[in-house]
Formats: sequence, C-alpha cells, structure tokens
Amino acid sequence: MASSFSSSSRIGSDGRDVQQEGSNERKRARGSSGTCVRHTPQQIAKLEEFFKEQPSPNDHQRKQIAEELELEPRQIKFWFQNKRTKSKAELEREQNDALRAENFKLKMESFIMIEQLKTIKCSSCGNLPCQNFENNKNVEQLMLENARLKDEIEKTRKLVESNMEKPQSQPELQLELTLGIGCSNDPSQASAANISAVQSVPQNLGLSSDENIIPKAQMIGAAIAAKDELLRLLTTNEPLWIKSRADNQTLILHRRSYERIFPRVPLIESSKTREESSKGSRIVNISPMRLVDMFMDPGIWRHLFSTIISKAHTIQEVGMGTLENRSGAILLMHADMHVLSPLVPSREFNFLRYCEQITDSVWVITDVSIDYLKEKTLTPHSWKLPSGCLIKAMLNGFTEVTWVEHVELDDNIQTYSLYKDVVSTGIAYGAQRWLSELSRMSERLSSFVPNYIPSNDTGAVIGAAEGRKGMIKLCHRMLKSFCEMLNMSKRGLQQVMTRKTKEGVWICMNQMNIESGQGNRRSLVTAASFWLPNPLNDVLNFFIDADKRAQWDFYWRESNPPIEISRICNRQHSANFISLFQEKIPAANPSERVIIIQENFVNHLGSYIVYAPIKVGELGVTLRGHDLSMVSLLPSGITITEAVSTANVSAAGEASSSRNHGRTRGSLVTIALQIQISDYINSGFMETANSLLNLTVQRIKDGLK
Repeated sequence: MASSFSSSSRIGSDGRDVQQEGSNERKRARGSSGTCVRHTPQQIAKLEEFFKEQPSPNDHQRKQIAEELELEPRQIKFWFQNKRTKSKAELEREQNDALRAENFKLKMESFIMIEQLKTIKCSSCGNLPCQNFENNKNVEQLMLENARLKDEIEKTRKLVESNMEKPQSQPELQLELTLGIGCSNDPSQASAANISAVQSVPQNLGLSSDENIIPKAQMIGAAIAAKDELLRLLTTNEPLWIKSRADNQTLILHRRSYERIFPRVPLIESSKTREESSKGSRIVNISPMRLVDMFMDPGIWRHLFSTIISKAHTIQEVGMGTLENRSGAILLMHADMHVLSPLVPSREFNFLRYCEQITDSVWVITDVSIDYLKEKTLTPHSWKLPSGCLIKAMLNGFTEVTWVEHVELDDNIQTYSLYKDVVSTGIAYGAQRWLSELSRMSERLSSFVPNYIPSNDTGAVIGAAEGRKGMIKLCHRMLKSFCEMLNMSKRGLQQVMTRKTKEGVWICMNQMNIESGQGNRRSLVTAASFWLPNPLNDVLNFFIDADKRAQWDFYWRESNPPIEISRICNRQHSANFISLFQEKIPAANPSERVIIIQENFVNHLGSYIVYAPIKVGELGVTLRGHDLSMVSLLPSGITITEAVSTANVSAAGEASSSRNHGRTRGSLVTIALQIQISDYINSGFMETANSLLNLTVQRIKDGLK
C-alpha cells in the first residue's frame, strides 16, 4: 500500500511529460460545458480499496492518489466526501429498519396482551373482574380531589381578601391590564395582572353552597368526558371531518361517522333541531400561557372577542386547578353571542369550561353545555356540544391554535331571512370566525412593540409611539362600546320602538345610558340591515373612501368634505387600519372643529367600519398617552357581510336554508347610528331619527349604483 501513495514523474521516450499530457487530455474531454466524465471502473475499484484503509485521507494522501489514478486532487476530495455521506446514510437506513421491526414487534406484543387482559377471569368465581371496586375507587379519588380543591379555594379567598383593599370588578380594566393597553401608564399597575386569574374567586364562592346546583362531582365527570371527545375531534381529520361543499375549504363533521363514534340523543326539546360544526387552525403571536389565562378569565375573554360575545360571567368555580398553568381549572359560565345585527337573535349558553395541560407545551380548553340546575326553569334554544381549542407552543415563540365549534340549535327560533343563509352555513358562529378575531387581536397586541411604526403609516399627527398606543387604546374602547350598543337583546337596552320599513329595512330604536368621565348621558340608537347587489369589496371601498364620505355620512357636507390626516396600519391585513379625519377647511374656532376617529378591520364574517366624533382637546389627551377614561365617545358603525346562498349545500353534513333568495352575490349591510339626546325620547324625535336613518340608507344605495 505504501507504493500506492508514492509519487514519481513519468517521462515518455520522446522526453515529454506523460502525466501532464494525460491531464490536458482529461481537460479536453470535459468539453466546453465543463462537465466531468465518470470515473472508470478501475479508478472506482482503486478508490474503494483506499476508502477501506483510510476513509478520510489528508491533503498529501489525496494528492498521491490523484497522481496514481490520473485524477485531480479535488476530484479525490469530492469522491471521498460523497462516499462518506453515502455510507452514513446507508448505516442510518439499516438502523431505522431495525428499529421499525422492533417497534412493530412490541406493538403486536402489546396488542396481544391487551386482548388477553380483556378476557381474563377471576380465579375464585370464574367471572370477569368486578367493576364496582374500580368505580368506588374512582369516587373516593374524586372526593379527595374535591376536598383538596375546597382547601385551595379557601386559602385563595383569604389571600385575596387580605391583599386587596378593593376588589377590581371592571372587565374592561382586566382586559386592558392583561393586553397591556390600560388607560394608565403607571408601571405599578402591572402587578394587578397577576391576580386576574383569581380575581373572580371571592365574587362567586357564594354560589358553591346553592342547593339547586347539581353536585360538583357530576360537573367534573361531564367536563372530563367532553374533553376526551374534543381531543378526538381535534386530532382526527378523515373520516370525522370532511370539506364543506359550499366553499370546499371549511371542515365540517361527517354526521354518520360522528354518530357512529359518539352516539347520543338530541339534547334540545324541540320539534325541529339542527347542528352546526366547523374546524380550523391558525398561528397567532400570543404565548400559550397568556392565551390560557385570557380564556379562563370571563371578563378578559368577553372583551378579547367583543365582536362575538356580548355577555359572559362565571356562575360557579367548580375547580381551581394549579396556579402555575391553570391545569384542572373548571368554570361554570354563562355567555351570550351575537352577530352585530338586530335581525339575528343572540345565542345563550350555560356551559362548563375545562382547562387541562396535556404536555409541557400543549393545553386544551373544553366547553360543553350543562343543565346545572336541579330544577329546570327554561328550555334552552342552543346547546354547546364538546367544543374548544388546542393551544400548542411553537419553537419560534408563536402559538398554533386549533379550534372546533359544535352546537345543537332549536331551528324554530327563526332568523330573519336576510341573514338566514349566513347563520345556517356556519359563517356567523363557526370556528373560522373565532380564529380570525383571535388573529386580529394578536396583531393588535403586537402593535405595542416599543418604537414599532409600520412603514405604511401616514401622517405626522401620530408619529410618536406613545401617540399610536393611545389611539389604539381609544379605538379598542370605541369598538367595545359599538358592540354593546348593537346588541339588541332584551337585556341591557331599553327598547323603545321596532318597525319594519319597505325593501326589507328594519329599524330598532333603543335608548341607553352612556358612561363617561363627564357623567351619564342618554343616546338614541337606530339600526338597519339591508341587502346590496354590490360585491363586498366594492361596498367596503365606498365606505372607506374619504372623497365619498360626504355622500352618506351626515357629519360632513359635500362643500367641505373630510380629509384623512393620519393613519395607523395593522400588519395583518391591508384593510385593517385606524384613521383620523378632519374637515378640508377647518373651522376658525378650534372648539368647533370636528375630528372623526375611525377603525376599519376585516374578519371571517365580513368588514367593520366603526367611527366616532372626538373633540380636538380630547385628541391631544389621547396622543399624549394620558388617562383615556375622561374621553367621551359616541360610536356609530357599519358591518358588511358577503351574501351567500345555500342552494348547493349538501344535506349530508350541512344545514340548508328553507328559503333561497336566489342570490349568490351581493352584500348584507348593517348600519347603526347613535345620536346624543338631552331628555327622554318623544315621538317627534323618533321620527327625525327614523328619517335620518332612511336618508342615510338611501344615500348609500344611490352612491353604489
């Protein structure tokens, strides 16, 4: 082998360097393309011999091999590199095959042992093992767990009472502290966020002794069973989930497959029931633990999804769970959900919310309806079957959320035909709407990155990061107020008049009190929903176009139209931004100048435009980041939803509308106007408000012709 690595020059009979000529011939053989020819079998055989003796030759050895085989050193280098890589891959493949075979063998042995355990019999009586002993053991474990939870609740109550002079009960404050968008800039208030998880404990402990509520053990059992079903739905696709024929994208439950795995009877006592189901996933920029805390605080959860949830509160805390990760926490809750239209009735649920940490980086939040009262007082019209989300931490700091919505409904509760198809196809309350709103709020949170100003922000009025933060806070409060205003349920607003006008326009007038730093004020809310033949994007562009604003908004005159003086953009969607408008020719007196703050955003249901007038002085307070509770807001707004038809929806897995309007295009628009009043409403004022709303609707239709 030593001779193989020796080097010597070979001179031909005519004195020429034979080795140099061979090198030149190899270079000519490569051609103009520069592609190397394959090694000869003799060269490969020699290289294989060298590789067995020395897999990693040094530079000197590679040079000797190259001279002996009439190759270049770099070719030798690359051949040995490729050979080592190939050998390593072959070795790993052999190891993987051996592991697969061993794994299969272990699985088969485990399967055989499990089957044998199912048929094992008692040695004394010859029967299958008695189940009563296991049941009694489980009951004893539940009783011990309940006793431990009661002790933890009592300790927490004493701790909270001793450390809190005044319990904070404002859900808005809880949301702002958790989301980092509080009205105050005092850093000391950050500590209040740490107690938000246990804040509702002293307020709800009194309900635990109510004799009319079913035992906690029964609720815990229902929550655990629902969690098991939800995990199956979250981690399984086909055959449980199929694509909707309406859009070939939305995942819905295959009814036969679901009922075969989870047989049950209808839970709503009605002559006509139907089910809605949907599934989706999305990646959001919120940490998993922070998201879990938001879901387990009803006040924060309601304001996190303010466009969906109108009311939410805790009825009873069934299980507190661990303080570190909330695993094991069970809440008995009530929630109302809405679509922000007076034509769509809200959905009310009494349900259990159960949080469990599956692994170090995975949580599951389970919701399931329950009749928690021993004596039934009202028949529910909506029932939440096991639903919820899987929260999974990702390596890049983001969170993957997989969502399942599954409800049973009383179809005798009619939705006005204008929105019937939107509701029946699952667009109004489906999983994608929840995920879309969660994604929007996560982008809202990321807008508070210090000194982050997007490149597409315009205007110098909100150039400072503190000013942007104040504007985003104020818009969040404006949107929350708008959603509460448009909640046309029988509770919360005093209904004054409801009437139906021609062309399917419904008008609901309500009077409500406005709470602000300047005391209570009274306002009149008028709302109308109607259909337009124009596509959603055309309608949205019409409303956000400042040049066309005076055509429909009574705040502005066409002789002095508004101009956009500043904009704050959201990183998620180009149609998500906050704008400031003022008159093209401002009034000479600053106190008479009108500034409109407006937020536009898009989610799965449609597009939203919410706006409110604001005084110039209050705008300065906002931009300086001062306390925003003294800023008065009187929001109005518009929601736009794409009109759909269920004519082609499959009856196998989806609900169909009993009436089809024959429209597959167009938009459903709801406009809500809020007018401040100084006294009680009289008939003349209501007629004026009625005329104003009708005029606005007609202007919108004329502007979109």
